[in-house]
Amino acid sequence: WLGAALRIRCPLVAALLCRDEMAAGDSAMPAGEDHTEDSVAGGGGQWRMLSGISIFDVPMARRRQTAAVALFCSGLFIVPVCFCTAVLLLWNIYTFPLIAAYLVFMLVDKAPVTGSRKSGHFRRWTMFTLFKDFFPITLHKTADLDPDGKYVIGYHPHGIIGIGAISSFGSEGPGISALLPGLNFFLCTLPINFRVPFLREVWLWMGMCDSSKHSFRNILSRGSGTVVVVVVGGAAEALQAAPGTMDLVLKHRRGFVRQALLNGAKLVPALGFGETDLFDVVTTPWMLRLQERMQKVMGFSMPLFHGRGVFNYHVGIMPHRRPINIVIGRAVAEPEGLERFREEISSSKGEAFLQRDPRGRALVGAYHAAYLHQLQELYDAHKLRFWSKRQTSMSIL
Repeated sequence: WLGAALRIRCPLVAALLCRDEMAAGDSAMPAGEDHTEDSVAGGGGQWRMLSGISIFDVPMARRRQTAAVALFCSGLFIVPVCFCTAVLLLWNIYTFPLIAAYLVFMLVDKAPVTGSRKSGHFRRWTMFTLFKDFFPITLHKTADLDPDGKYVIGYHPHGIIGIGAISSFGSEGPGISALLPGLNFFLCTLPINFRVPFLREVWLWMGMCDSSKHSFRNILSRGSGTVVVVVVGGAAEALQAAPGTMDLVLKHRRGFVRQALLNGAKLVPALGFGETDLFDVVTTPWMLRLQERMQKVMGFSMPLFHGRGVFNYHVGIMPHRRPINIVIGRAVAEPEGLERFREEISSSKGEAFLQRDPRGRALVGAYHAAYLHQLQELYDAHKLRFWSKRQTSMSIL
C-alpha cells in the first residue's frame, strides 16, 4: 500500500513536500548525491521539476534499498522504545515474570564477550543485501588471508556511525565470506549497545561483541580462522568526521595492538573510502566543546549531523546514497624480536609486560609503527581510484 501511495501524483502533496525544490529544480540537489534513477522517468515537465524529492516514478529496487536503510536508521528511535516497552511489560502482572527473567538474563549473559549467538542465517538476510546496494558498499582485498591464522582487522575511518564496518563485517550483504573464505568475523562495538533490551539480540545475531579485552581473548581463543574487527578511532574519531576528510584518531591507540600480540593474532588494516561522505555535519566551536565533554563523561558522543530523508534528498537522518569502497590490506609482518618474548607474553603477566616493561612497550611500539606504515601505503595506493572527491589527505591524530 505504501508503494502504491507513493506513486500518486498529487499536486498538493508535491507542493507540501518540495516547496523550495519546485523553484530550484535540479540545482537544489546536494553535490555527490546520485539522483539519476530517483528522478522522474516520464510525465509532464511539472513532474521533472520535482526531482528534489524521491516519491515519483522511483524504481521498485531503489525503493526497497531505501526502505532497508530507513529500517536501520530507525534504530535511533527504537532504543527508547525498547526501554519503554520493557518498563510497560514490568507493570503488567502477566508479563512481569517473563520480562524480569529476561532483564536478569541480560545482566549475566556472556554472549557479548563470546560471540556465541552469531547467526549465519540472519547475516544472510535479504535486507542486508538491499542495505549494501543502496550506497553501494564494495569490498576489495589486496591479498588473501590464510584461514589457518588469527587476525585483528582495524577499520578506518569511523565516520558518523561506521556504516561500512557494520555492513561488511556484521552481515554477508557485501559478501565478506566469499571474498575471504574460511574466516569467522566478529565486529566490536560499545558495551552499552548490549544494555538495550530486545535490540541487543539483533547485534548478537550479527556477530557483534563488546570492545573489551575479554572479547578479544574469548573470541581469538577459538583458534585458526577467527577475526576480530575493531573500529579503532571510536567515538573520538566520529567527532572528526566530515565529507572529503579522513582524520584518524590512531596515533596513541595501542590497545588493539597489545590484544593482537597477547592472543597470537596478526594485524590487518582496512580503509573505507567514502565512509565520511555519507552525512553532512554541523560544526561550531561550542558544539565541539560540548561533544568532547559528552565523549569523556559518557564514553561516546554523537556529532550533529544530517543526511537525506526517505522522501527527499536534503533533510533527514538517512545517509546519502554515495559509494563506499572498503579495501582490506595484507597482514602486517610481526615485529622483529617477538619470538624472544613469547614466553613473557603468553604468561599470566603478559599484559603487564606489554604495558609496563620497556621491552614490551618497545615491541608494541614497533608493531604499531609497522601498522601505521602499511595503513599509509594502503591509502596512497587506492586514494585516486576510490576517493577522487577528497578535500584533504588522510591524517593520523
